[in-house]
Amino acid sequence: MTSTRVRVRAARWPDDAEALQKIRATVFIEEQGVPRDVEWDGQDEHCLHVIAEDNGQSLGCGRLMSDGRIGRLAVSRALRGTGIGADLLRALLDLARDRGDPQVYLHAQAHSIGFYEKAGFTTRGEPFDEAGIQHQDMVQTLDYTQWNRPIARAPYPQTVSQLATAQASLAQRELRILSPSLDPRCFDTEEFRSAALAFIRRHPRSSIRIMVREARPLVQRGHRLIDLARRAPSSVHLRCLGEHPDWPGDHLVLRDRAALLYLSGDDVRHGSYRTDDPGRCENERLRFEELWKAGVEHPEFRALSL
Repeated sequence: MTSTRVRVRAARWPDDAEALQKIRATVFIEEQGVPRDVEWDGQDEHCLHVIAEDNGQSLGCGRLMSDGRIGRLAVSRALRGTGIGADLLRALLDLARDRGDPQVYLHAQAHSIGFYEKAGFTTRGEPFDEAGIQHQDMVQTLDYTQWNRPIARAPYPQTVSQLATAQASLAQRELRILSPSLDPRCFDTEEFRSAALAFIRRHPRSSIRIMVREARPLVQRGHRLIDLARRAPSSVHLRCLGEHPDWPGDHLVLRDRAALLYLSGDDVRHGSYRTDDPGRCENERLRFEELWKAGVEHPEFRALSL
């Protein structure tokens, strides 16, 4: 178990460089014989770092590169096996999720493979030599389906589709969805349908309100949310609204008054996920309400196709 005094925090380069370098020099260069020019690869200023401390003493560290690679995970020899390494790894995974990375990977030393497997990593490829030490490439796809922290730039569709599911999973009273074609990569998935169904079953007075541009293309193509609306008409409501000056074709999912998932209609390569911006959420809620009043119900949403 980790000592209750040990604190894992985000570290800054170069502010914390001396402490980070001291740990890594001891573990990698002195203990493992990693060449200095390999250890100090010039990438640290471009990475996110974490550090474990106890009463001002540095006990361990790790870093996350811009491409999602986790590395330089080190713990002082006397404290290995106490849980500090697992705490550092969790902190690095959270940093990756905070920026919306779809997956992370690492090069694990052979003796550490089991440690990383317990943390959800899987091996890929064959073992290889790196700095004279046998390593194994390992990868983990990150799960956002219960995520409730803001992400400024969530990649679409991988992370955005999971965040849409998170909105349904975490909702308490209402989901409001604006999506011109009810984006199938976000909403026509079994994960989202299951989360939406669980939401309306969990909260009997809950509702899901969905606004789209046209009904017919969705009905003809088929969509899981259309089917859900037909089976739960008292909880799932759909309306159509064509061109409107207050709806430029953007996509959004509002959860209660607590969180907003937003994609611009012009560039959907990234979405923003806001869980700490009540002002923006309220503005979007009011906009949705006005658009909802302007929308119309379509009979094809209610009748089962023959």
